[in-house]
Amino acid sequence: MRITLLTCISLIILQFPLLAQKQSKSSDDAQTMLGINITNTLAGFFNSGGQDVPKDPFLFSFKTLKNNKVWRFGMNGNYNQKDEDLNGGFLTTTESSAKLRIGREWVMPLHKRFDLYYGFDAVGTYDFEKSKFDFNSGLLSKDYLMGFGAGPFLGVYFKLGEHVRFSTETYAYGIYYYGERLDNIGSGLPDQKKRISNFSFLPAMPNSLYVHFIF
Repeated sequence: MRITLLTCISLIILQFPLLAQKQSKSSDDAQTMLGINITNTLAGFFNSGGQDVPKDPFLFSFKTLKNNKVWRFGMNGNYNQKDEDLNGGFLTTTESSAKLRIGREWVMPLHKRFDLYYGFDAVGTYDFEKSKFDFNSGLLSKDYLMGFGAGPFLGVYFKLGEHVRFSTETYAYGIYYYGERLDNIGSGLPDQKKRISNFSFLPAMPNSLYVHFIF
């Protein structure tokens, strides 16, 4: 079984609560919650095809909690560049993306171990891809896509201990996307541009598991 970097990071983080001091806080004290989406990690451990599991696209979570009211932030991103030598030409492909959400959350205790939470998020996305082929006059293709939207969410916390919680949630975001694609085929010909815009409604069932550490 292949152990990924995310798996190693998760194992290290999971050891932290064992070292945390067991200090109780009143409901008036502000608390910080750091979370990570461990859906693919668990699927990898159980050899259940984690790469095929649909998931919440936000890998990291940061929350500030006071009086059962929470400001929350979620984020994810990647960058990849690949260089290839193809039949005397040189192809460079660059891909990058970023996702961010900011929301207000309210928590309602249900049981000693369970809390219900709900609220509203604002979300933003950015995707960029560029391909450049250096052969004679050179070829270039690049496109970007940005998205902005918002929507409600509803989830459940399971309190493993004073400093650790698990959560899963459902949400429904409406997002407007716009962008542009540019192709340059060289030989002195003009660039070909195409503008892109569309609206998507993205409801999601609870399909991701987060672990949160409280400080």
